Amino acid sequence: MVNVVVRAPLRFLDQAIFAPRPLTSWEAYWALADSRKAMTGQPPVPRPTGHNPTISAWARVDDGRWIADCPHGCGAAFNLPANSTWFWCTECAGGGQGHTVALVWPEGAERLTVNLESLPTTLQFWPCAACRPHLADGAGVCPSCRGMQGLEV
Repeated sequence: MVNVVVRAPLRFLDQAIFAPRPLTSWEAYWALADSRKAMTGQPPVPRPTGHNPTISAWARVDDGRWIADCPHGCGAAFNLPANSTWFWCTECAGGGQGHTVALVWPEGAERLTVNLESLPTTLQFWPCAACRPHLADGAGVCPSCRGMQGLEV
């Protein structure tokens, strides 16, 4: 059996399709997504209608970019605009509820970013695949992942 790195299936549109400027907010992403969908006659992407603070999405690094996986289990993942405090999935419209959820960044995210940037992009993943399930269940990550954060090992 061969181990294959599983990468987020979806990327922000500026990575898949040229964006005229960097996308630095959810609003900028929605505007670009809407313009792309309009070209093919599709309806605009859904917008949030509320916030559910009882559900969390967890920021992680995938292939050199900060992303969060949809906490509703639809399988989507999105790049995170800098300093985001909430997450929204346009694929399942917040689990069909229309709500954003809290976004949790790892402790030492700045240090983690610096440490990861010292590696080639193809090696910039955090946490490791074995630790990914521990982000949501509250259990600790392995010593290697803690070390990347600049935390005591």
